[in-house]
Amino acid sequence: MDPIATYSEVRFEGSRTFTLLADRVVVRGRQTFQSEFETSIALKTLDRKPDKIRFRSPISHAGLLIAVVAFVACSILVSGFHMSFATFPPLLLACIGVSGIMLMLATYRKVEFVRFKNDSGIVVLDIARSAKKATLADSFIDALTTQIAVARGEA
Repeated sequence: MDPIATYSEVRFEGSRTFTLLADRVVVRGRQTFQSEFETSIALKTLDRKPDKIRFRSPISHAGLLIAVVAFVACSILVSGFHMSFATFPPLLLACIGVSGIMLMLATYRKVEFVRFKNDSGIVVLDIARSAKKATLADSFIDALTTQIAVARGEA
């Protein structure tokens, strides 16, 4: 069966590829340092009116926490234990703190997700609109909503 449309998204957490077929959408992806997956969702089970949500990655908050803990520990070593900042432990903690800030900045931007629910109101499909591929995401979502209407007999 030939695909009607495809869309790929790449985020810090991983990547996904969506393939729209006449009766289903196939989602293939991988999570960074974790797993790979493939699933198929029947279009007739989806509501064609999606919700939108924007949120910041939890990795951004982890980067902030890493930076704060590292800088506090570094300042305790330098001021409390009177270690020179040029010695290895405070310098290492400062590098970890800078890495935490870089991680936070890399994942700070909020990402918009278009979420499709099933007939029970449970979100079963979400698609991230990345800023670089916003027009591709919009055209894929338009094709998806049209094909949902066709599969449900609403077209």
